[in-house]
Amino acid sequence: MIINDSPKVCFKCQVSAVIASILVLVLCQYLIQLQSQKYKADEQLRSAVYGNLLWSEVDRELNSLLFISNGMASYINVYHDQLDPKKIKAILQDLWQQTKHVRNLGVAVGYKVTYVYPESTNQKIIGKDFRQIPQQWPKVKQAIDTRQGVLDGPIELIQGGSGIVYRYPIFIDDKYWGIMSTVINTDAFLKAAFKNTPSDVHEFAIRIAGNNKVFYGDPGLFMDKDTFKQTSLVPNGKWEWAIRNHSSSFTNQIIFYQIGSIAISLISGFLVYFLIKERYRLSDDAMLDSLTGLPNRRLLNDRMQVAFTSAQRSQKLMAIMAVDIDYFKKINDTYGHDFGDEVLKIVALAIKTTLRAGDTVSRIGGDEFIVVLKDLHSEENIVSIADKLKHVFTQPLVILGEEISVHLSIGASVYRPETAVTLNQLNKEADIALYQSKANGRNTFTLYQES
Repeated sequence: MIINDSPKVCFKCQVSAVIASILVLVLCQYLIQLQSQKYKADEQLRSAVYGNLLWSEVDRELNSLLFISNGMASYINVYHDQLDPKKIKAILQDLWQQTKHVRNLGVAVGYKVTYVYPESTNQKIIGKDFRQIPQQWPKVKQAIDTRQGVLDGPIELIQGGSGIVYRYPIFIDDKYWGIMSTVINTDAFLKAAFKNTPSDVHEFAIRIAGNNKVFYGDPGLFMDKDTFKQTSLVPNGKWEWAIRNHSSSFTNQIIFYQIGSIAISLISGFLVYFLIKERYRLSDDAMLDSLTGLPNRRLLNDRMQVAFTSAQRSQKLMAIMAVDIDYFKKINDTYGHDFGDEVLKIVALAIKTTLRAGDTVSRIGGDEFIVVLKDLHSEENIVSIADKLKHVFTQPLVILGEEISVHLSIGASVYRPETAVTLNQLNKEADIALYQSKANGRNTFTLYQES
Protein backbone atom coordinates (compact mmCIF):
# COMPACT_ATOMS: atom_id res chain seq x y z
CA MET A 1 0.00 0.00 0.00
CA ILE A 2 1.37 3.40 -1.00
CA ILE A 3 2.02 5.81 1.85
CA ASN A 4 -0.04 8.69 0.52
CA ASP A 5 -3.19 6.51 0.58
CA SER A 6 -2.74 5.59 4.24
CA PRO A 7 -5.42 6.67 6.77
CA LYS A 8 -2.81 8.65 8.68
CA VAL A 9 -1.84 10.71 5.62
CA CYS A 10 -5.49 11.18 4.59
CA PHE A 11 -6.30 12.36 8.12
CA LYS A 12 -3.45 14.89 7.98
CA CYS A 13 -4.73 16.14 4.62
CA GLN A 14 -8.26 16.46 5.97
CA VAL A 15 -7.15 18.31 9.10
CA SER A 16 -5.03 20.68 7.00
CA ALA A 17 -7.96 21.27 4.65
CA VAL A 18 -10.34 22.04 7.53
CA ILE A 19 -7.85 24.44 9.14
CA ALA A 20 -7.26 26.17 5.79
CA SER A 21 -11.02 26.50 5.20
CA ILE A 22 -11.55 27.98 8.66
CA LEU A 23 -8.68 30.45 8.27
CA VAL A 24 -9.89 31.57 4.83
CA LEU A 25 -13.46 31.88 6.14
CA VAL A 26 -12.30 33.94 9.12
CA LEU A 27 -10.25 36.17 6.82
CA CYS A 28 -13.18 36.61 4.42
CA GLN A 29 -15.54 37.42 7.29
CA TYR A 30 -13.04 39.94 8.63
CA LEU A 31 -12.77 41.62 5.21
CA ILE A 32 -16.56 41.58 4.80
CA GLN A 33 -16.92 43.14 8.24
CA LEU A 34 -14.41 45.87 7.39
CA GLN A 35 -16.14 46.56 4.09
CA SER A 36 -19.54 46.54 5.78
CA GLN A 37 -18.34 49.08 8.34
CA LYS A 38 -16.96 51.25 5.57
CA TYR A 39 -20.23 51.17 3.66
CA LYS A 40 -22.22 51.86 6.80
CA ALA A 41 -19.99 54.85 7.53
CA ASP A 42 -20.51 56.07 3.95
CA GLU A 43 -24.26 55.62 4.31
CA GLN A 44 -24.24 57.50 7.61
CA LEU A 45 -22.33 60.31 5.95
CA ARG A 46 -24.75 60.46 3.03
CA SER A 47 -27.69 60.45 5.42
CA ALA A 48 -26.09 63.19 7.54
CA VAL A 49 -25.55 65.35 4.46
CA TYR A 50 -29.14 64.74 3.40
CA GLY A 51 -30.38 65.54 6.92
CA ASN A 52 -28.50 68.83 6.92
CA LEU A 53 -30.02 69.66 3.53
CA LEU A 54 -33.51 68.93 4.86
CA TRP A 55 -33.02 71.08 7.92
CA SER A 56 -31.56 73.97 5.97
CA GLU A 57 -34.68 73.97 3.77
CA VAL A 58 -36.98 73.84 6.81
CA ASP A 59 -34.98 76.53 8.61
CA ARG A 60 -35.09 78.81 5.58
CA GLU A 61 -38.84 78.34 5.16
CA LEU A 62 -39.42 78.73 8.90
CA ASN A 63 -37.43 81.95 9.21
CA SER A 64 -39.53 83.50 6.48
CA LEU A 65 -42.57 83.01 8.73
CA LEU A 66 -41.17 83.73 12.17
CA PHE A 67 -40.29 87.33 11.33
CA ILE A 68 -44.05 88.05 11.29
CA SER A 69 -44.43 87.53 15.03
CA ASN A 70 -41.18 89.31 15.83
CA GLY A 71 -42.12 92.25 13.59
CA MET A 72 -45.61 92.53 15.03
CA ALA A 73 -44.24 92.39 18.58
CA SER A 74 -41.81 95.22 17.75
CA TYR A 75 -44.59 97.30 16.21
CA ILE A 76 -46.82 96.94 19.28
CA ASN A 77 -43.91 97.72 21.57
CA VAL A 78 -43.20 100.97 19.72
CA TYR A 79 -46.78 102.12 18.98
CA HIS A 80 -48.66 100.70 21.97
CA ASP A 81 -50.02 104.16 22.84
CA GLN A 82 -51.55 104.55 19.38
CA LEU A 83 -53.07 101.08 19.02
CA ASP A 84 -56.73 100.55 18.26
CA PRO A 85 -58.58 97.35 17.26
CA LYS A 86 -59.06 98.39 13.63
CA LYS A 87 -55.39 99.12 13.12
CA ILE A 88 -54.28 95.81 14.67
CA LYS A 89 -56.77 93.85 12.55
CA ALA A 90 -55.60 95.68 9.42
CA ILE A 91 -51.97 94.89 10.15
CA LEU A 92 -52.78 91.19 10.81
CA GLN A 93 -54.72 91.05 7.53
CA ASP A 94 -51.88 92.61 5.57
CA LEU A 95 -49.29 90.29 7.11
CA TRP A 96 -51.44 87.21 6.50
CA GLN A 97 -51.96 88.13 2.83
CA GLN A 98 -48.22 88.54 2.27
CA THR A 99 -47.26 85.16 3.68
CA LYS A 100 -47.66 81.55 2.60
CA HIS A 101 -48.56 78.48 4.65
CA VAL A 102 -49.95 80.58 7.56
CA ARG A 103 -53.34 79.42 8.75
CA ASN A 104 -53.98 82.39 10.99
CA LEU A 105 -52.32 85.15 12.98
CA GLY A 106 -53.40 86.07 16.51
CA VAL A 107 -52.64 88.56 19.25
CA ALA A 108 -53.42 87.87 22.89
CA VAL A 109 -53.68 90.85 25.21
CA GLY A 110 -52.58 89.58 28.55
CA TYR A 111 -53.47 85.90 28.32
CA LYS A 112 -56.70 86.23 26.34
CA VAL A 113 -56.82 85.83 22.56
CA THR A 114 -58.18 89.21 21.42
CA TYR A 115 -57.40 89.57 17.73
CA VAL A 116 -57.32 86.78 15.05
CA TYR A 117 -57.11 86.92 11.31
CA PRO A 118 -58.93 85.55 9.49
CA GLU A 119 -61.79 85.69 11.97
CA SER A 120 -64.34 83.69 10.00
CA THR A 121 -62.58 80.34 10.48
CA ASN A 122 -61.21 81.02 13.95
CA GLN A 123 -64.18 82.22 15.98
CA LYS A 124 -63.76 79.46 18.56
CA ILE A 125 -60.38 80.73 19.72
CA ILE A 126 -61.32 84.39 20.11
CA GLY A 127 -61.68 85.28 23.76
CA LYS A 128 -60.00 82.13 25.03
CA ASP A 129 -57.61 82.48 27.98
CA PHE A 130 -54.42 80.48 27.40
CA ARG A 131 -54.29 79.65 31.08
CA GLN A 132 -57.54 77.71 30.59
CA ILE A 133 -56.16 75.66 27.68
CA PRO A 134 -54.06 72.87 29.26
CA GLN A 135 -52.65 71.67 25.92
CA GLN A 136 -51.26 75.09 24.99
CA TRP A 137 -50.52 76.86 28.26
CA PRO A 138 -47.10 75.19 29.01
CA LYS A 139 -45.55 76.53 25.80
CA VAL A 140 -47.22 79.94 26.24
CA LYS A 141 -45.83 80.14 29.76
CA GLN A 142 -42.39 79.02 28.52
CA ALA A 143 -42.37 81.87 25.98
CA ILE A 144 -43.36 84.40 28.67
CA ASP A 145 -40.85 83.10 31.22
CA THR A 146 -37.95 82.96 28.78
CA ARG A 147 -39.00 86.12 26.87
CA GLN A 148 -38.18 84.19 23.69
CA GLY A 149 -40.15 82.76 20.84
CA VAL A 150 -41.30 79.16 21.26
CA LEU A 151 -42.26 76.74 18.47
CA ASP A 152 -45.04 74.39 19.51
CA GLY A 153 -46.49 71.45 17.69
CA PRO A 154 -47.92 70.37 15.48
CA ILE A 155 -50.80 70.58 17.99
CA GLU A 156 -54.54 70.07 17.80
CA LEU A 157 -56.23 73.49 17.50
CA ILE A 158 -59.38 74.53 19.31
CA GLN A 159 -60.83 75.90 16.09
CA GLY A 160 -60.23 72.54 14.42
CA GLY A 161 -57.36 70.90 12.58
CA SER A 162 -53.73 71.04 13.55
CA GLY A 163 -50.75 73.26 12.99
CA ILE A 164 -47.35 74.38 14.12
CA VAL A 165 -47.64 77.44 16.38
CA TYR A 166 -44.93 80.02 16.94
CA ARG A 167 -45.55 82.20 19.99
CA TYR A 168 -43.59 85.38 20.65
CA PRO A 169 -44.07 87.30 23.93
CA ILE A 170 -44.60 91.07 23.88
CA PHE A 171 -43.13 93.14 26.68
CA ILE A 172 -43.72 96.91 27.11
CA ASP A 173 -41.55 98.79 29.56
CA ASP A 174 -40.23 95.45 30.73
CA LYS A 175 -43.70 94.27 31.65
CA TYR A 176 -45.60 91.47 29.98
CA TRP A 177 -48.26 92.91 27.65
CA GLY A 178 -49.36 89.92 25.53
CA ILE A 179 -48.29 87.30 23.03
CA MET A 180 -48.23 87.05 19.25
CA SER A 181 -49.14 83.69 17.65
CA THR A 182 -48.44 82.49 14.14
CA VAL A 183 -50.24 79.24 13.27
CA ILE A 184 -48.50 77.45 10.42
CA ASN A 185 -50.26 74.96 8.14
CA THR A 186 -48.00 71.94 8.78
CA ASP A 187 -48.58 69.96 5.58
CA ALA A 188 -48.29 72.94 3.24
CA PHE A 189 -45.25 74.24 5.12
CA LEU A 190 -43.33 70.94 5.00
CA LYS A 191 -44.32 70.30 1.39
CA ALA A 192 -42.91 73.67 0.40
CA ALA A 193 -39.77 73.10 2.48
CA PHE A 194 -39.02 69.72 0.89
CA LYS A 195 -40.07 70.44 -2.69
CA ASN A 196 -36.47 70.83 -3.89
CA THR A 197 -34.96 67.91 -1.97
CA PRO A 198 -34.56 64.51 -3.74
CA SER A 199 -36.87 61.84 -2.32
CA ASP A 200 -35.99 58.77 -4.41
CA VAL A 201 -32.79 57.94 -2.49
CA HIS A 202 -33.79 58.64 1.12
CA GLU A 203 -36.81 58.18 3.34
CA PHE A 204 -37.19 60.21 6.51
CA ALA A 205 -39.48 60.98 9.43
CA ILE A 206 -39.67 63.88 11.93
CA ARG A 207 -40.88 63.93 15.51
CA ILE A 208 -40.95 66.33 18.43
CA ALA A 209 -38.21 65.55 20.93
CA GLY A 210 -39.52 64.74 24.36
CA ASN A 211 -42.99 63.44 23.54
CA ASN A 212 -41.80 61.33 20.54
CA LYS A 213 -44.79 62.46 18.49
CA VAL A 214 -44.05 61.78 14.80
CA PHE A 215 -45.67 64.39 12.58
CA TYR A 216 -44.02 63.58 9.27
CA GLY A 217 -43.05 60.27 7.65
CA ASP A 218 -43.12 56.66 8.84
CA PRO A 219 -42.88 56.31 12.67
CA GLY A 220 -41.25 52.92 12.14
CA LEU A 221 -38.04 54.64 10.98
CA PHE A 222 -37.36 55.66 14.58
CA MET A 223 -37.61 52.02 15.65
CA ASP A 224 -35.05 50.88 13.08
CA LYS A 225 -31.60 50.80 14.68
CA ASP A 226 -29.92 51.12 11.26
CA THR A 227 -31.49 54.48 10.37
CA PHE A 228 -29.47 57.64 10.85
CA LYS A 229 -30.72 59.84 13.71
CA GLN A 230 -30.07 63.55 14.16
CA THR A 231 -31.51 66.43 16.18
CA SER A 232 -32.27 69.96 15.04
CA LEU A 233 -32.87 72.97 17.27
CA VAL A 234 -36.05 74.95 16.78
CA PRO A 235 -37.03 77.98 18.88
CA ASN A 236 -37.02 76.70 22.47
CA GLY A 237 -37.39 73.09 21.32
CA LYS A 238 -35.98 70.21 19.30
CA TRP A 239 -36.99 68.11 16.32
CA GLU A 240 -35.59 64.63 15.81
CA TRP A 241 -34.98 63.13 12.38
CA ALA A 242 -34.71 59.49 11.29
CA ILE A 243 -33.24 59.02 7.81
CA ARG A 244 -32.94 55.79 5.82
CA ASN A 245 -30.74 55.50 2.76
CA HIS A 246 -32.46 53.62 -0.09
CA SER A 247 -29.45 53.52 -2.39
CA SER A 248 -27.99 50.12 -3.32
CA SER A 249 -25.61 49.29 -0.52
CA PHE A 250 -23.14 46.66 0.56
CA THR A 251 -25.40 45.86 3.52
CA ASN A 252 -28.23 44.80 1.20
CA GLN A 253 -25.87 42.49 -0.68
CA ILE A 254 -24.04 41.08 2.33
CA ILE A 255 -25.81 37.70 2.11
CA PHE A 256 -24.21 37.15 -1.31
CA TYR A 257 -20.78 38.05 0.06
CA GLN A 258 -21.35 35.63 2.95
CA ILE A 259 -22.23 32.83 0.53
CA GLY A 260 -19.21 33.76 -1.58
CA SER A 261 -16.90 33.65 1.44
CA ILE A 262 -18.16 30.17 2.35
CA ALA A 263 -17.63 29.00 -1.23
CA ILE A 264 -14.10 30.44 -1.29
CA SER A 265 -13.25 28.79 2.04
CA LEU A 266 -14.52 25.41 0.81
CA ILE A 267 -12.61 25.71 -2.45
CA SER A 268 -9.50 26.68 -0.48
CA GLY A 269 -9.95 23.63 1.74
CA PHE A 270 -10.25 21.33 -1.28
CA LEU A 271 -7.19 22.90 -2.88
CA VAL A 272 -5.14 22.49 0.31
CA TYR A 273 -6.31 18.89 0.62
CA PHE A 274 -5.25 17.98 -2.90
CA LEU A 275 -2.06 20.02 -2.80
CA ILE A 276 -0.90 18.34 0.42
CA LYS A 277 -1.93 14.93 -0.87
CA GLU A 278 -0.03 15.65 -4.07
CA ARG A 279 2.96 16.71 -1.98
CA TYR A 280 2.86 13.38 -0.18
CA ARG A 281 2.49 11.61 -3.51
CA LEU A 282 5.50 13.41 -4.96
CA SER A 283 7.40 12.68 -1.77
CA ASP A 284 6.43 9.04 -2.06
CA ASP A 285 7.44 8.97 -5.72
CA ALA A 286 10.88 10.13 -4.63
CA MET A 287 11.11 7.48 -1.91
CA LEU A 288 9.14 4.52 -3.28
CA ASP A 289 9.51 2.09 -6.14
CA SER A 290 6.83 3.01 -8.68
CA LEU A 291 6.03 -0.63 -9.55
CA THR A 292 5.84 -2.34 -6.15
CA GLY A 293 5.33 0.59 -3.77
CA LEU A 294 8.31 -0.60 -1.71
CA PRO A 295 11.00 1.80 -0.45
CA ASN A 296 13.56 2.56 -3.16
CA ARG A 297 17.32 2.72 -2.68
CA ARG A 298 17.19 6.28 -1.28
CA LEU A 299 14.70 5.43 1.46
CA LEU A 300 16.41 2.08 2.04
CA ASN A 301 19.72 3.79 2.81
CA ASP A 302 18.03 5.98 5.43
CA ARG A 303 16.31 3.07 7.15
CA MET A 304 19.41 0.92 6.95
CA GLN A 305 21.47 3.61 8.63
CA VAL A 306 18.85 4.02 11.38
CA ALA A 307 18.76 0.27 12.00
CA PHE A 308 22.56 0.02 12.06
CA THR A 309 22.91 2.95 14.51
CA SER A 310 20.19 1.48 16.73
CA ALA A 311 21.95 -1.91 16.78
CA GLN A 312 25.23 -0.28 17.80
CA ARG A 313 23.54 1.67 20.57
CA SER A 314 21.42 -1.19 21.92
CA GLN A 315 24.11 -3.87 21.41
CA LYS A 316 21.74 -6.11 19.47
CA LEU A 317 22.02 -8.06 16.23
CA MET A 318 20.82 -6.79 12.87
CA ALA A 319 20.96 -8.39 9.45
CA ILE A 320 20.87 -7.46 5.79
CA MET A 321 19.37 -9.88 3.28
CA ALA A 322 19.99 -9.72 -0.45
CA VAL A 323 17.20 -11.48 -2.40
CA ASP A 324 16.99 -12.33 -6.11
CA ILE A 325 14.27 -14.11 -8.10
CA ASP A 326 15.79 -17.18 -9.71
CA TYR A 327 15.82 -17.16 -13.51
CA PHE A 328 13.84 -13.94 -13.69
CA LYS A 329 15.33 -13.07 -17.09
CA LYS A 330 14.00 -16.32 -18.47
CA ILE A 331 10.53 -15.48 -17.09
CA ASN A 332 10.64 -12.09 -18.85
CA ASP A 333 11.85 -13.62 -22.11
CA THR A 334 9.21 -16.35 -22.01
CA TYR A 335 6.11 -14.50 -20.85
CA GLY A 336 6.92 -10.85 -21.52
CA HIS A 337 7.72 -7.85 -19.37
CA ASP A 338 4.11 -7.23 -18.25
CA PHE A 339 4.04 -10.75 -16.87
CA GLY A 340 7.42 -10.14 -15.24
CA ASP A 341 6.08 -6.98 -13.59
CA GLU A 342 3.24 -9.01 -12.05
CA VAL A 343 5.79 -11.49 -10.71
CA LEU A 344 7.74 -8.65 -9.10
CA LYS A 345 4.58 -7.29 -7.46
CA ILE A 346 3.64 -10.70 -6.02
CA VAL A 347 7.14 -11.36 -4.75
CA ALA A 348 7.32 -7.88 -3.18
CA LEU A 349 3.98 -8.40 -1.42
CA ALA A 350 4.97 -11.89 -0.24
CA ILE A 351 8.26 -10.68 1.24
CA LYS A 352 6.61 -7.69 2.92
CA THR A 353 3.83 -9.75 4.53
CA THR A 354 6.33 -12.35 5.78
CA LEU A 355 8.49 -9.79 7.59
CA ARG A 356 7.85 -8.19 10.96
CA ALA A 357 6.30 -4.72 11.15
CA GLY A 358 9.60 -3.03 12.03
CA ASP A 359 11.62 -4.65 9.22
CA THR A 360 12.16 -3.12 5.78
CA VAL A 361 12.06 -4.62 2.29
CA SER A 362 13.22 -2.57 -0.69
CA ARG A 363 13.36 -3.16 -4.42
CA ILE A 364 16.62 -1.64 -5.63
CA GLY A 365 16.30 -2.58 -9.29
CA GLY A 366 15.28 -5.43 -11.61
CA ASP A 367 14.56 -8.49 -9.51
CA GLU A 368 16.88 -7.40 -6.68
CA PHE A 369 15.45 -6.92 -3.19
CA ILE A 370 17.13 -5.90 0.06
CA VAL A 371 15.69 -6.80 3.45
CA VAL A 372 16.78 -5.06 6.67
CA LEU A 373 16.14 -7.05 9.89
CA LYS A 374 16.63 -5.25 13.19
CA ASP A 375 16.38 -6.04 16.91
CA LEU A 376 17.39 -9.69 16.43
CA HIS A 377 18.13 -11.90 19.40
CA SER A 378 20.08 -14.61 17.57
CA GLU A 379 21.15 -15.81 14.14
CA GLU A 380 18.38 -18.41 14.35
CA ASN A 381 15.91 -15.53 13.83
CA ILE A 382 17.53 -14.83 10.45
CA VAL A 383 17.39 -18.46 9.40
CA SER A 384 13.74 -18.68 10.46
CA ILE A 385 12.77 -15.64 8.37
CA ALA A 386 14.66 -17.00 5.34
CA ASP A 387 12.85 -20.35 5.66
CA LYS A 388 9.51 -18.56 5.78
CA LEU A 389 10.36 -16.66 2.59
CA LYS A 390 11.34 -19.85 0.79
CA HIS A 391 8.22 -21.63 2.08
CA VAL A 392 5.94 -19.01 0.56
CA PHE A 393 7.07 -20.06 -2.90
CA THR A 394 6.97 -23.85 -2.51
CA GLN A 395 3.73 -24.00 -4.48
CA PRO A 396 3.36 -22.76 -8.09
CA LEU A 397 1.74 -19.37 -8.61
CA VAL A 398 -1.06 -18.51 -11.04
CA ILE A 399 -0.22 -15.19 -12.70
CA LEU A 400 -2.33 -13.74 -15.53
CA GLY A 401 -3.77 -17.19 -16.14
CA GLU A 402 -0.36 -18.89 -16.28
CA GLU A 403 0.91 -21.34 -13.66
CA ILE A 404 4.55 -20.73 -12.84
CA SER A 405 7.07 -21.73 -10.18
CA VAL A 406 8.96 -18.88 -8.54
CA HIS A 407 11.97 -19.38 -6.25
CA LEU A 408 14.31 -17.07 -4.38
CA SER A 409 18.04 -17.03 -3.76
CA ILE A 410 18.87 -15.36 -0.45
CA GLY A 411 22.11 -14.19 1.09
CA ALA A 412 22.44 -12.54 4.49
CA SER A 413 25.08 -10.78 6.58
CA VAL A 414 24.88 -10.18 10.32
CA TYR A 415 26.00 -7.29 12.48
CA ARG A 416 27.35 -8.51 15.81
CA PRO A 417 28.09 -5.96 18.56
CA GLU A 418 31.51 -7.47 19.26
CA THR A 419 32.71 -6.83 15.67
CA ALA A 420 33.86 -3.54 14.16
CA VAL A 421 32.15 -4.11 10.80
CA THR A 422 30.80 -1.12 8.87
CA LEU A 423 27.46 -0.78 7.05
CA ASN A 424 29.20 -0.94 3.68
CA GLN A 425 30.92 -4.16 4.70
CA LEU A 426 27.58 -5.67 5.73
CA ASN A 427 26.14 -4.87 2.28
CA LYS A 428 29.12 -6.45 0.56
CA GLU A 429 28.89 -9.53 2.78
CA ALA A 430 25.17 -9.91 1.94
CA ASP A 431 26.00 -9.74 -1.79
CA ILE A 432 28.75 -12.35 -1.36
CA ALA A 433 26.33 -14.65 0.48
CA LEU A 434 23.74 -14.17 -2.33
CA TYR A 435 26.32 -15.18 -4.96
CA GLN A 436 27.16 -18.27 -2.92
CA SER A 437 23.45 -19.21 -2.85
CA LYS A 438 23.28 -18.91 -6.63
CA ALA A 439 26.47 -20.91 -7.00
CA ASN A 440 24.99 -23.61 -4.78
CA GLY A 441 22.15 -24.26 -7.22
CA ARG A 442 19.76 -21.36 -6.39
CA ASN A 443 16.57 -21.56 -4.28
CA THR A 444 18.87 -21.62 -1.28
CA PHE A 445 19.78 -19.42 1.68
CA THR A 446 23.37 -18.61 2.67
CA LEU A 447 24.45 -16.77 5.84
CA TYR A 448 27.81 -15.06 5.33
CA GLN A 449 30.62 -16.56 7.35
CA GLU A 450 34.16 -15.27 7.47
CA SER A 451 36.60 -17.78 5.94
